Amino acid sequence: MAANAPPPPLSPSSAPLTCPKCGSVAPPSSRYCNVCGSSLFSQGGSSTGTQAPAGAPPVDLREKVEGDRGALKRLQMLIPGFRGYRQGEDIRAADSFLRIQVADKIKNARTTIENARTSLTNSNQFQSLNDLAPIIADLLRLEGQVRFAEQGYTGISPAVRINPMGLDRLYEYDYGFAQAADQLSQTISTLPSIATGANPTAVAALVATARGQVNQLDQAFKARIQVIEGIRIS
Repeated sequence: MAANAPPPPLSPSSAPLTCPKCGSVAPPSSRYCNVCGSSLFSQGGSSTGTQAPAGAPPVDLREKVEGDRGALKRLQMLIPGFRGYRQGEDIRAADSFLRIQVADKIKNARTTIENARTSLTNSNQFQSLNDLAPIIADLLRLEGQVRFAEQGYTGISPAVRINPMGLDRLYEYDYGFAQAADQLSQTISTLPSIATGANPTAVAALVATARGQVNQLDQAFKARIQVIEGIRIS
């Protein structure tokens, strides 16, 4: 390699991406922001965490297909059993499967908090109970929205046709949606040990973090809705 040769571009999976429009952090290899829907690459072809080669040719269709497969594989790792979107009824079945799986993660997080609340009550640690009530209400509301989404509004209706151009983008949004649910579950999973500890303020700090993640999950859900509505046929 020549001494003055430019360094190779960073691998898309080497660092998180930052949306140039709203500043939200997106998973590595994402193409679109999970919050605002903007492209993660500016007109110059770069975003925080990645740098596209200058003067790069248009993406070959075969490369596009491989990218679609990558997004789907990452999603399948978070939601085992998700087989991707197909035409006809399978499209709505896949949408329903994904939402039910995420709703179950939300329900499990809520159950963990409710069990922690019982433990705190039994040990006469009432100071933290007020911190748990709001997030239980938040999770109950969000679970209902995700689980019982009406087809054609927050779900996929017969009027939607997913084409190859929209498929990868939808998978990216679905991945962000599922990943937000996983992050929330991981945060809540530490609550039982914290609740039995000697530091009552730790519960409040964890709840504050979790409520922020609930908001991120809610925003990811709404962003996914916008993408689905964007590929609706007239």
